[in-house]
Amino acid sequence: MIAEHAAKSQVVIATDFGHGLIGPRVIDSLNEHARFLAVNTQSNSANMGYNLITKYQKADYVCIDAPEARLAVADRVSGAGDIARHLCESRIECPKVIITQGKHGCVTYQRGGTVHTFPAVARNVIDTVGAGDAFLAITSPLVAAGAAMDDVGFIGNVVGALKVEIVGHRKSVDRTSLIKGITSLLK
Repeated sequence: MIAEHAAKSQVVIATDFGHGLIGPRVIDSLNEHARFLAVNTQSNSANMGYNLITKYQKADYVCIDAPEARLAVADRVSGAGDIARHLCESRIECPKVIITQGKHGCVTYQRGGTVHTFPAVARNVIDTVGAGDAFLAITSPLVAAGAAMDDVGFIGNVVGALKVEIVGHRKSVDRTSLIKGITSLLK
């Protein structure tokens, strides 16, 4: 079923929380059949840091937070840009990576290119739950469509800023709010 649906989809987003649902066979099927595979893995108390992005041998786009990226490359001290480059160039076959850093924004990296850093734009942080998921959900189709990573990082930060103003999952970030947020920052 995964192979069939992945082959029909223009973008497949794998959000792997490390609870065992996505195992080696599923990953192999995604790698084989997805036209464009965007991946996020999360380390949490249930998987004790063993759910690393490196279990995906390849992806078209990876979006993870800084602690998870650091675990994947076993580096606690380098800057996020160096971590992104290391991850993309030597740990997994992936041409585009974004590392989110919460209140410190994000860094984008495209293989063979330059690391770009984008500051966070959130002004009113109420609840950070789901901000990374919102970031991934909006940036994955943008990356798949060939958007410049500079634009993707900026738009992702705007979505994250909008999401942290929402308690839990009471509502979604909508298109109108996103366009208004982007427009106000570009003035």
